[in-house]
Amino acid sequence: MEFYFILIWISLSFFILLGVKEIFNKKLKEKFCVLCASIILTWIILLILNFSNLFQDKILIGILMGHTSLGLFYFFESHFKKEIKVFRLPLLLSFISIIYFILEEFEKISFIVLIILWVIFGFIYFFRKSGTKSYINKLINCCKKW
Repeated sequence: MEFYFILIWISLSFFILLGVKEIFNKKLKEKFCVLCASIILTWIILLILNFSNLFQDKILIGILMGHTSLGLFYFFESHFKKEIKVFRLPLLLSFISIIYFILEEFEKISFIVLIILWVIFGFIYFFRKSGTKSYINKLINCCKKW
């Protein structure tokens, strides 16, 4: 399957879903991202084709899945309280790892590294009231001003 076909598919999906979105109620319309849905639909179909040995371009699937994971990251980040944002790094690395585990293989050592990272950031979060307050603020504000 050629790359241009994927571009056409995403574009067609976008316009079709834009029309489908019109049947949603007002609240759901505001929350439904047609672009996100087009990308998700595309990589899910490509992933199924890949598992069926009908599509081999894992790089393209990974790029599309990566966009979804970053979108999820920003979604969660916008809904978290400020002090929970200390978990940005383990959250994003978990999303990236899930993509890798789906596309390649599950790695026990990588999973253990993620668990250790979550535990470290958990300790930082739970001891944020102590002398680590300035360090916590640096973690929270690390990506604030782009």
